[in-house]
Amino acid sequence: MKGLCVFLHPLLLLVFLGSSTEHLSAQCLTGNCQNGSGTYLYTNGAKYNGQFTAGKPHGKGTMDYNAKSRYNGEWNNGVREGQGKMVYQNGDVYVGPFTRGRVNGDSGTMIYANGDKYTGQWVSEQPTGHGVYVFKSGERYEGQFKNGDFEGKGKLYYPDGAYFDGTFKANKKHGAGKLVKPGGEVVTGTWNNGNEVNIVTTKPTAVASTNTTKPVVNRTKPTGPAASAPKTERENIDGLRNCNSIYCGKGKGYFDYSDGTRWIGDFKDGLPGGNGVCYYSNGDRYEGEWQNNAPNGEGIMKFATGRVYGAVWVNGNIIKELDSKESVPTTPVMVDVDTRVKIYAVIVGVGRYTAMPSLKFTDDDAFRFYSFLKSPEGGALPDNQIAVLVDESATRENILRTMREYFLKADANDVVMLYFSGHGLDGCFLPVDYDGFNNKLRHEEIKQVFKLSKAKHKLCIADACHSGSLNLDSRFAAKGPVNVTLDRYYQAFEDSDGGIALLMSSKAEELSLEDHGLRQGVFTYYILRGLKGAADSDGNLLVTVTELYNYVYLKVREYTTGAQTPVLTGVFDENMPVAVRRQ
Repeated sequence: MKGLCVFLHPLLLLVFLGSSTEHLSAQCLTGNCQNGSGTYLYTNGAKYNGQFTAGKPHGKGTMDYNAKSRYNGEWNNGVREGQGKMVYQNGDVYVGPFTRGRVNGDSGTMIYANGDKYTGQWVSEQPTGHGVYVFKSGERYEGQFKNGDFEGKGKLYYPDGAYFDGTFKANKKHGAGKLVKPGGEVVTGTWNNGNEVNIVTTKPTAVASTNTTKPVVNRTKPTGPAASAPKTERENIDGLRNCNSIYCGKGKGYFDYSDGTRWIGDFKDGLPGGNGVCYYSNGDRYEGEWQNNAPNGEGIMKFATGRVYGAVWVNGNIIKELDSKESVPTTPVMVDVDTRVKIYAVIVGVGRYTAMPSLKFTDDDAFRFYSFLKSPEGGALPDNQIAVLVDESATRENILRTMREYFLKADANDVVMLYFSGHGLDGCFLPVDYDGFNNKLRHEEIKQVFKLSKAKHKLCIADACHSGSLNLDSRFAAKGPVNVTLDRYYQAFEDSDGGIALLMSSKAEELSLEDHGLRQGVFTYYILRGLKGAADSDGNLLVTVTELYNYVYLKVREYTTGAQTPVLTGVFDENMPVAVRRQ
């Protein structure tokens, strides 16, 4: 296990990012910069576009400080206050709460330019309180912070499966703690400024000497995700050796642990080791390689909840997901060259999983999104420009093939859009044929199809965990002439610079929540409300991708009390349209 040099990046503080902005002799470029919405240029070169009250930014707005730094979010009397997103000049990006112009509050996330990431509490621009810091190299610290440093109780996890549980000071182990190494060796004692003091090392115990000639297996509880619960149905053990009562040096047998968990499979030197099946007492089942009373090597965990997870394990800890080798469709597709703007959409809804818990409302989500795109507000798409894949038709291969068929037809004037509702894991969506190992729909595969498309505008909206149906508010219903609405919408695509925008329902470490009272997914509910007009913050009858994100972000965070955080990533024009309203 290699040592870890801990370094937390301080926030980049720009001299002109004060807690308030003075007008001096600057000018109002457009709109009403006193009490309304407008664009204001300051003498230092900063430009604000948004809502004003009494001549100061108040409400929602965007401040461009220079070409590389920008704040987008809530303002109060000229000060950044509430939820917002700050892009710093050095490439760091913060999303979360602000107080009196400064990063301050709970559940803020900073993605550093070097690939590191912190999520947790902030005080005066510094991680302070409880949080999680993930290094690009794979190390992860969970615990207490003070002024940006690891300080207090915490756990530091290493990529090889080892971890340290103890106290820290100034980013170093300091005080009492326990270091658990990959092989099960445990080092306990105290540390001083990162150096070991009064250390005791304990080797893992593999056998108990209850028999002087033939040792038997240590009957400790096996390492893994299971907890004590009623026994489940066991595999047939007829003809297998009972290694609880006899010494099983090698070969096949079965063994019962003290909590009721049972191992059926290979033995080595009297211990469970090799390939087999572990039936946990709570109903979980592990199939694969086993060592030191824990999953060790390649194996698949089949949870009692219905979820299936294939991974490489070290002493019961997941090191990486198993990587399957599915092919990617490569059938050539002819570009449909046309001077008009066309919108191509692929809509996917998956609920009937076999390796994951079933979802109830994803098909409704898909068809409601389809109905929106068929409406004037969504572009009134003809049938040959929109595809709906629900449940049995939503296999990995079929989704990718359909995306290619529709998205690669698009020319440089067009728009391509993917909507996905279903389960998701870190780095992938799960189609209907996902079996716990095979047929993940990886984000990289989706991005690759987007990159191959010649379309000017590319949008992915994903409610990639629990999702549901929608009951729209009638006050956002369409009004006015259809032809005027569509002309305005398609002209907006021509006026925008385009790009790729990925709007996800939650951060990588979060679940997307479903509300059974509403019978719908929270994210999808607010996505469709926003598209129907609620996100039109500037009142120009066009909903841009930035307006949609800002609306959904605030509403989902509020509804879930901070448990779910929508994410918008990509390289795109913030004025990319996603919907239009009729007057």
